[in-house]
Amino acid sequence: MSSSSAPARRTSIVAVAIAEVAVIGAVAVVGGSAWLLGLVIGAILGVVATLTVVGNSTETRTAAGEPAVEAQVDPVTGLPTHEKLVADLQEALDAGDDRVQTLYLFSLYGFRDYNNAYGDACGDALLVWLARKLRDAVGAYGSPYRMRGGSFALLAVGSERFTSALCASAASALSENGDGFQIYCDVGQAAVPAEATSPGAALELAARRASQHGSERHVTSGRRAPSDAIEALRMVRSRKDVATLATGIARRLGLPDAEIETIERAMHLCDVGNVAVPAAVLGYPGKINGPEWQFILLHTLVGERLLAGPLGMESVARLVRHSHERWDGLGYPDELTGNAIPLGSRIVFVCSAFHDMTSDRPHHAALEPADALAQLKRGAGSQFDPKVVEAFYAEFAGEPVEAAAA
Repeated sequence: MSSSSAPARRTSIVAVAIAEVAVIGAVAVVGGSAWLLGLVIGAILGVVATLTVVGNSTETRTAAGEPAVEAQVDPVTGLPTHEKLVADLQEALDAGDDRVQTLYLFSLYGFRDYNNAYGDACGDALLVWLARKLRDAVGAYGSPYRMRGGSFALLAVGSERFTSALCASAASALSENGDGFQIYCDVGQAAVPAEATSPGAALELAARRASQHGSERHVTSGRRAPSDAIEALRMVRSRKDVATLATGIARRLGLPDAEIETIERAMHLCDVGNVAVPAAVLGYPGKINGPEWQFILLHTLVGERLLAGPLGMESVARLVRHSHERWDGLGYPDELTGNAIPLGSRIVFVCSAFHDMTSDRPHHAALEPADALAQLKRGAGSQFDPKVVEAFYAEFAGEPVEAAAA
């Protein structure tokens, strides 16, 4: 596999992205959020640092001891597998098909880093997302395959001009980025039977060419634009006011100072897991469903992973994990109901909902505060803890704590 032929060339795109955030953050973040963002940067860099240790592992998570006859449909993406590609190539060669078939091999870079940093579930979600984009890109004009590890393949029939255009479309589909990652691919090709008279020879030639193209890629190709890092910082800072509301609600509900501090941190960091979500998903203007929704379901688990791991912020991580649980049990990731949801998470959920409703988003314009308050009231008892919504109203109105508690 070509993705293992040049390990020294692989720059951790996650590390590059977070390093940019660290540099900009040192200059741009002011006030009480600065130390908090520093902790998050340290957490993600801590995760990324471990990637050097596992750098020689393959990008696949296939377990040892697989059956001798492997399935020809990938269980994660639904695409035909490496084995199916070999069989299709051999069938065409045996049939004496004189049409020129071009095999394209796409070696993904950045996927292993992404999977190790954000977890197997996110890695699978990303593969499903990329596979769908690849299918849409090639349509009925080529046959896509999921290869072993972080690579895909495309088999196309037609002129060099036609297949090259199809290859460019596929390579674009297999490239992705977000606030905390960058995925890109190197491409190698082999003409069958003109350049290779066996499936093995075709795969070897395509892999070698992909590796050669990778060594020629300029170093900055995988870097994110600085504006992406600035936007990530802006989103963290924009939660300052709503974090103040969250701490006020916690005081009204009689929570001790230590819990209030934990809730404040969780309020700032509840969406840190969005670093693993593709920018196209976060910026999608319509209703999110299908593979896109899987990233949304997983972002709280990614946040928990980042906060509980290197930093040891288990109490904050627990609140972040459950910050999208609904009072009626229809939330995620664990479908907890009522008082089984940590109170801090219930507070964060209400405050986050208000923040999101009163902010411009790709799928909606910002609501007026009065309209957002009305939405919270309608959701009390289904989405939200009624007690927390009541305390939110009192805090937002600036009622004295004594009057609210009476």
